[in-house]
Formats: sequence, C-alpha cells, structure tokens
Amino acid sequence: MQPSEVPPMRLSSILICAILLLTACRSQPPAAPAAPPTTAAAPTQPPQAGAAPTQAAAAAPQGGTVTVGLDQEPPTMDPEASPSAITFYISSSAGETLLYVDENRQLQPWLAQSWDVSPDAKSFTFKLRNDVTFQDGTPFNAQAVKWNLDRVVDPNYKAGSALAQLTGYTGTDVLDDYTARVNFKDPFVPFLIYAGSPYMPMLSPTATQKQGDAVNQTPVMSGPYKIDEWVAKDHITMSRWDGYKRRAPWSDHDGAGYLDKVVWRFIPEPGTRAATVESGETQMATVLTPTDIPRLQSEGLQIASKPWVGMPFQMFLTTTKPPTDDLKVRQAIEYGIDRDALVSALYQGIGQKAIGPLTAVMLDDPSLRAYYPHDVTKAGQLLDQAGWTPGSDGIRTKDGQRLQFSLNAIDYGGGPDQSNQLIQGQLRQIGMDVSIKAQARPPWYEDNYHCANHGMELFLRSGELDVLDAAFDSANVGGNFN
Repeated sequence: MQPSEVPPMRLSSILICAILLLTACRSQPPAAPAAPPTTAAAPTQPPQAGAAPTQAAAAAPQGGTVTVGLDQEPPTMDPEASPSAITFYISSSAGETLLYVDENRQLQPWLAQSWDVSPDAKSFTFKLRNDVTFQDGTPFNAQAVKWNLDRVVDPNYKAGSALAQLTGYTGTDVLDDYTARVNFKDPFVPFLIYAGSPYMPMLSPTATQKQGDAVNQTPVMSGPYKIDEWVAKDHITMSRWDGYKRRAPWSDHDGAGYLDKVVWRFIPEPGTRAATVESGETQMATVLTPTDIPRLQSEGLQIASKPWVGMPFQMFLTTTKPPTDDLKVRQAIEYGIDRDALVSALYQGIGQKAIGPLTAVMLDDPSLRAYYPHDVTKAGQLLDQAGWTPGSDGIRTKDGQRLQFSLNAIDYGGGPDQSNQLIQGQLRQIGMDVSIKAQARPPWYEDNYHCANHGMELFLRSGELDVLDAAFDSANVGGNFN
C-alpha cells in the first residue's frame, strides 16, 4: 500500500521509558527453569558466543513450561514482514541470523562463521556453517540466504522493518554451497549490524513456500525453539526443537533448550498481567505500571529494568501537510509539550526525558537539554506569528480553519493511554484541538507504516544506532514511518 504522495516525516522526541520485567522469584517451590534469553525477557545480557557453561548452568534442570505475560499481541510472526518488536520478543528463540551482536555491541559469528567486506563497502561475503538445518529438515546454505534477502525486497511481498535494512540491495551471489556475497548499489556499512538484527532471521525457503499465509502464524526457522501454534487474542506456544545440536551465542550450553515449552500469553491490562505472576498463573510479565512496583517488590517478586535501546517514545509530524507544514506550528508543539510532567506522571521517576532521536543510553549530548523547554507563552507567540488566533472556545483558527489534527496512536488494549490524554490536554492549553485516534496494532501499522495518514504518530521504537536510517534517510521514504 505505497501511497502516491508520501510526506517526509520528522521527529519530536518525547521521553524514554525503562523496560520493566516481573519474574516470580520468591520463597516458594521453584518454578520451571528459565527460558532462553529473548529480547523481552532477558533481565541480563546473554553470554558471549563460545563462553563455557557455568557450574549452575551445567546442573540446570530439564523440562517444564514457562508462561510469559505479554502486553500485546504481535501483528505477525513472520519476522521479515513485521514492523513490531513484539514479534522479535518471541521469534528470537526460534530464529537465527547470520551474525550476532553481543552485549558489548560487538559482532560475533552465528549462521555465518566469518565475513569479509569489500574495500568499497558495497559487497559482504559470508562463509556459512555447513552443519545447520531448518526445523523442517531442509539444509541452510547460501541459496537460502539469497532466497531470504530476495524475498524481503520483492515488491510483491509486504516486508516490514527488514526492508530498510536492505536499502540499495542489488542481489546475492551464491559463490558455492556455503559462501554468499551480498551486494549493494552504494556503500552500506550498517549491513553487518543488520545481519545480526532480529528483523532478518533465516526462514526455511521450502517450508515458507509451502505454508503460504500460515508463515504469519508459525514460521519455520533454525533456532532451538519452534513455534507450534498461535491462538488469536490468547497465546503463542513454542516447544523445544530437539534437532538443535549447536550452541546459540546467547546460550550457556550446547544443544536444545532446557524447557519443554514456552507459552506467550497476551494480557493487555497491566494490573492483570502483574496479578498473573502474583498468583503463579504466569512466571514472567513484561511492561509493568510503575505505581505497582513497590507493592510487587514488597511481595518478594523480582523486578528487572533496562533502559530502552533505540528511539525514544516519539512523535512524528508531517512537514508537507497543514497545519504542521508550518515550522512555527511544529515549534509550538515542541514548546507546548511538558516532557518532565509526562515522565513524572507516567513513569514515577523510572526513565528520563529524551533530548534527541536516540535514547540517552545510546547517544547523549547534555548541551541539547536546554532546547525546547516547556514554555506555553513561547508556544503562543509562535502561533500568533503563524497567523493562528484564539477562538471563543480557546482553539486557534486561521482563514476559517481550526487548528486541529489527530494523534495516531497504538491501542495496546489496556484501556485509555494516559500519555495520549496528557499530550492532548497540554496542546489544548496552547490552542490546538487534538483528537486521539487509537487503533489496534495491525490496522495502525497499515495506516501509518507507509505514511498513509498525515496526523501525528506516537510510538516507541527499538534498534541500533542505524535505526536512524529507516526513519530519516530519504532513500527509505514511504516506509518505516519515514
């Protein structure tokens, strides 16, 4: 659904939130052994590839099921089609990438044993492992790499965030069964990081072509866990794949995982999510409400928090459609939003105000903190200069038009989002009539991912430093909210 006219988008940084995880680790009979680390659930970083098993890991019990409470349901389980981090929380234990980015942001081998970059950074040659099979028994090889990358850029395939990670891709040369050379039109240094991105695990070409639309529910990959079923609006179940014989770079042992099963339950309401851990119905839950934390800690439950890596909770504005095509209106929005109040009210001191397009844990420049302080008077002056005058109801007008637009937000299913309501109220104070258009994740992506809407888009995004390419590089206009 590529629109014929695509507005370039710009960022208005709002705030950074911490990722909070609750686990049932209190004085009671031991729960099932922990699942292999995933993006969502690992309270600590996974060990480096090749690390020797610890004494505790060597004695780890086998079997059992862990149930994890997720705050939302993914739009698809096909990683190459998904724009959602929720997909990768789950699929990271089922899929494998060419490379692995370790806890020190260093590249480690995974499906590729080694790699080489051409002097002009236009070609990347990977020597692949020769002992890997997909979960359907078919071999992983250079032809499979080519098939996966070609699939992402196929105009007949609706790729998700993976598409921006192949900007300028011209094809893959199969040099032999286990050597693949990936080529780009222009130098593309970020590709090595992208080769370790959860957006691009290798799917079985044979299984995927047989599955048709079923790949969106149960993709077949090569990792230690396989996706068995997806019951809509309820759960996804994964089971250990006993055919996995090697060591994942985040694992502490060779071979298949410890657990028999991992069940990912979709529980949108945060209080209910936390209550399921308290009752033992689940063993882990993600994305807690900060006000619940003191009570949960007093009960002996373990809380893990990590700063968000990637882009902060953010607002995208179109620069080619009114009223935000006017720089003064965009600046007024910046001055009109009280970020400190949002952090205080919503996160209870957990998290901090963002000052740019990346969170402070990735890139922090203290000199930027003085930019765009909350200043209602300044916002009003800018709107006056832009010709917007206050009406009888407080909403500004210009040439007979009200200063109004929509805030296009994701409805996570847990009731009205306070952040949307607070922003709506703050902007009303400067004379803007903001309506909230909250949609479930799949239709929200359909409307906003390719920039079909022209209001404000508000969301959180994970990624490496090069996530900026997707959101701001003109080569990616028309996708990735660019």
